[in-house]
This record gives sequence, structure tokens and C-alpha cells, in this order.
Amino acid sequence: MNKREFGKLYQKNFCGKMSKKISVNEAIKEIECFLGIISEAVKSKNKVKFMNVGTFEVLDKKPRKIADPLTKEHKIIYPKKDIRFKFSENAKKKLWETQ
Repeated sequence: MNKREFGKLYQKNFCGKMSKKISVNEAIKEIECFLGIISEAVKSKNKVKFMNVGTFEVLDKKPRKIADPLTKEHKIIYPKKDIRFKFSENAKKKLWETQ
């Protein structure tokens, strides 16, 4: 699913229940705004939790050694931060019940 298809789905399911109608482009802007807020919150607090949905959290990746497949030279990949979303148990149950 690409960004435009997701915007249409958001427009149909969420905005259809509200009194105002918005265009797909406005729906995409709202989604991008929400994701920006999430990213700022994760940067500042390292964790954002939505009850009965899941948790966004920052993972610290450790440095690791690799071997370049072409030159067989050993290199070190430096530590980095990564973001993970983990579904809650309730969300997993709801997801599997609907399928």
C-alpha cells in the first residue's frame, strides 16, 4: 500500500465518520503531521505507548563486526539507533480474529 492508497483509506474510514469531508491530499497531510508528532515524541522520550495498540520505542544497536564479501576485509559497523513498533497483545488478538 502506498501513501496515496493509505490516504484514501484514512479518508474513507476515519473522515467519513466525521461531519467534515476532506480531500485525499488533506488526509495525507494529516497522516504526515501525526507521524511527525510521533517521531518528535520518540526522539524526546525514547518511547511512545498507545494503550491496546502498541509501542514505538528506540533501540540502541551495538557495534558489530562484518566481513566484506568481495574483499574478505573485516570491518566494524558502528552503533546506531533504530525505531521499532511492537503490537500489544490485544491488537494482535483483534488482528487475527478479523482474518
